[in-house]
Amino acid sequence: MPFRVPVGGFVVVAGADARIPPGTGPAPDRECRSDGVGGAVWAEFPGQGMWEGEGLLVAHDLDLTNERALRQELGLGGGESPAAGELLARAYRAWGVGMADRLRGAFAFAVWDPQARTLFAATDPYGIRPVVYAEVPEGLVVGSRIRHVLLHPDVDRALDPDAIYQYLFFSAIPSPHTVYRGVRKLEPGHWIRWTPEGWKVGRYYDIRYRPDRSVDEGYWRRAIPLEVRRAVGRFVPLSDPDRTGCFLSGGTDSSSVAGYYTRLAGRPARTFSIGFDEPGYNELDYAHTAARHFGTEQHDAFVTPAQVLELLEHLPSVYDEPFGNSSVIPTYYCARFAREHGVEVLLAGDGGDEIFGGNERYVTNLVFERYRRIPGPLRKGVIEPLVRALPGRGVVYKAQRYIRRANIPNPDRFYSYNLLYEEGAARVFRPEFLDQVDPESFLRLARRHYAAAAPAHDTDRLLYLDMKFTITDNDLRKVTQMTEAAGVRVRYPLLDRDLVDFTATIPPELKVRPGRNRYVFKRAMDGFLPREIIEKTKHGFGLPVGPWFARHPQLNALVRDALLTPSAHIRDWIRPEFLEELHQGLYGDSPSYAGGNLWVFLVLEMWMRKAVNRKS
Repeated sequence: MPFRVPVGGFVVVAGADARIPPGTGPAPDRECRSDGVGGAVWAEFPGQGMWEGEGLLVAHDLDLTNERALRQELGLGGGESPAAGELLARAYRAWGVGMADRLRGAFAFAVWDPQARTLFAATDPYGIRPVVYAEVPEGLVVGSRIRHVLLHPDVDRALDPDAIYQYLFFSAIPSPHTVYRGVRKLEPGHWIRWTPEGWKVGRYYDIRYRPDRSVDEGYWRRAIPLEVRRAVGRFVPLSDPDRTGCFLSGGTDSSSVAGYYTRLAGRPARTFSIGFDEPGYNELDYAHTAARHFGTEQHDAFVTPAQVLELLEHLPSVYDEPFGNSSVIPTYYCARFAREHGVEVLLAGDGGDEIFGGNERYVTNLVFERYRRIPGPLRKGVIEPLVRALPGRGVVYKAQRYIRRANIPNPDRFYSYNLLYEEGAARVFRPEFLDQVDPESFLRLARRHYAAAAPAHDTDRLLYLDMKFTITDNDLRKVTQMTEAAGVRVRYPLLDRDLVDFTATIPPELKVRPGRNRYVFKRAMDGFLPREIIEKTKHGFGLPVGPWFARHPQLNALVRDALLTPSAHIRDWIRPEFLEELHQGLYGDSPSYAGGNLWVFLVLEMWMRKAVNRKS
């Protein structure tokens, strides 16, 4: 199966110079140009298109779960279903900018109203279908992909040093930034509106944590399975079961989705899993446990180092900016494997950790908070001076490190495991690069989100951070892009808006307890999920980057040739001796740590090579 770069989406230009010159990629499936607006659409999947009528132009990338209800509410019930663009046009006429709040599912769209000389665009509550935009002289460009926005010749293509720094901090570039100074991402749950007088960004949705403590734990143990079942049930009728599959990592989320799909569809779900011939990384046994338990039609595939080499060269073309999550590799091959078996839609379990409290970092945070509850005079006057005075070895070193992190306030502490936080920016970057950036740029974004979630409990505020960063800017980008590269559409039942809002009412002390993540979720799902899966340690589709970089000759040579030679582009920013030291770490005590970080630098270097070639 040949590799294909996903290009589906749209671009709309409003303003005095509403033109979209021909691009270097595939020709659009449809273009339009009229007074004050130009648009183009690349339609790879259902829901991607452009529609003109009722005095409006609508471009869209939709995958709604409430389309039938919308038709009825807008008086369109009965007869032939309207086109997706017509449905949006009717919604715009009925509700104006409030229309985005009426939609459920995944969506990105732009509506041009020539009578009001207004361009209105929005992305869904969690950024599943993204919107990016750029201001140009006397106009605005909006699109669903960065590459489409860059078709306009007046968009500023200069690289943003702060975005590069953020990428190396987080392995992805967080919204609202992109790698280009002139292009911005619309944050999840937001809209943008342009008129000749200017443009404005607004928010129509946000997660609000309102714990309901009027009911006991037994209520939540009964309610959670019902709500998860309802969420999955909204996706079952959207596609032909013969053409639908489920990712199955063997974790609680993918297993729950596959299990409820099997029950609600009345037939075994078609489940797809990835394995590795590497101790400590292969989790197919858990996937098989879930498949046997629910009676799914299970399919296994294995990823090899040779396949990593095969895909690496394509990644800079898939992602319009650097993206450093190595799980893109197993995600792509799992989706491609499903496509070879006739699957056109895959259901994924992303979002469960962030709504039910599944990450170990939430548990670790409670450990730090416990220390901070010790009276200040005892901590500062007795414990910390004593621990500092002891030799920093063994248990004492761990205690010193624990105290240091405990004294960092959130949200900074939540990201203090990070390479740049641990090593210090001056050890990683050249001084001339640091002179161009704000080393606090990522943390400023994190602090803004952390403050926006107040007055929620600290656990919920960390969940909120992960919904904004880990879900929107990392996990969804990873899974959506790679499944589409395989020719498959992906859906996320656990990011159903009603389910997310329901989980925001679960008291945080029931989500995460000392030593126990997903506390009430696991108790609620006991009996539905196999006990082995409920008790397993989280892993997912992690790639054994470190061991493979160390032992596979071609991968090791690729790392050396890309990062350890004087011609490496990123050496303009990164200290060569730091890259050398990181490479040596592959053969030390923490090859996974070294390999994971080398991957991030390698992807950046390969993306830079592609970007330079495009300019030349």
